[in-house]
Amino acid sequence: MKTLDAFLSTENSVLCIVAKTAGSCPGRVGFKMAVPPEGACHGSVGGGSMEYLVIAMAREMLKSGEKKPRMVSFDHKDSAEPEQRSGMICSGSQKIVLIPASPAKYEPEGKKGLVVDKNGLNLLDCSPANPGLNISDEFWKYTEELVPPLSVYIFGGGHCSLALTPVLNSLDLRVVIIDDREHVWTMAENMTAWKRTVKDYSTVSELVPDSGDALVVIMTASHRGDSTVLRQMLPKKLKYLGMMASRATSKYILDEMRSLGFSEENISSVHTPAGIPISSHTPAEIAVSIAAEIVMVLNSNQKNRSVRK
Repeated sequence: MKTLDAFLSTENSVLCIVAKTAGSCPGRVGFKMAVPPEGACHGSVGGGSMEYLVIAMAREMLKSGEKKPRMVSFDHKDSAEPEQRSGMICSGSQKIVLIPASPAKYEPEGKKGLVVDKNGLNLLDCSPANPGLNISDEFWKYTEELVPPLSVYIFGGGHCSLALTPVLNSLDLRVVIIDDREHVWTMAENMTAWKRTVKDYSTVSELVPDSGDALVVIMTASHRGDSTVLRQMLPKKLKYLGMMASRATSKYILDEMRSLGFSEENISSVHTPAGIPISSHTPAEIAVSIAAEIVMVLNSNQKNRSVRK
């Protein structure tokens, strides 16, 4: 969504979307990159020599004044036809749609679908019935469901929260910071957070939806704060629930949750100490560790959904 927002906010750029892949490829379907006439691009379609070619094509479209979207194919093999050769040898293939900026202005917030064909781009108020790329002899159309970024609720506005927020932002996650203290300088400095809230930890349950889409990281300034938040989060359906703590503190708090009647199934859902084990100590290292664990959980959920389909 951030790349789409960047494209829609400018009048002179090209939006590039990975529309189809087969085999081993850089980038997945839906990866996006906004290419301006010069300078840095926003987003990525997978990187490498293929992305370099896409950027060159997009800038040539801008230079020539091309107005209609086009679709290009790349074959990642040395044996590919010259016009489809990407310069990569990972053996897959992919199709990428390039869309010049449209004079029509769209507000992406609240839109549920995107559709592109030879005539241009449109945003939809409803989710498309059959997302993906459809091709015939004289026609192609790419449709995609637009899913709002997931929200990560971080309880605790300290140094680790300040380090973690930009990492999660780079993963296209919205970060909400909650702390029970007024005038915490690290929270005031956290300008990349989507929202910052000061609220007593005893009444924070209402801030986190019980829909199964929210992610929660608990890293308050005390084990009391951690415990108070955790007992409100445990009953909820969450994509991820992590608590930053030492192993001794984790055991103490989880034993307390058992004494409050929470089941082992509830308690086993808590990732604590939060993060993958990389012997992290500094806030920056802890941020990388926790972000990596969140990526692992999200990608595992995505894989499981694909298997069920």
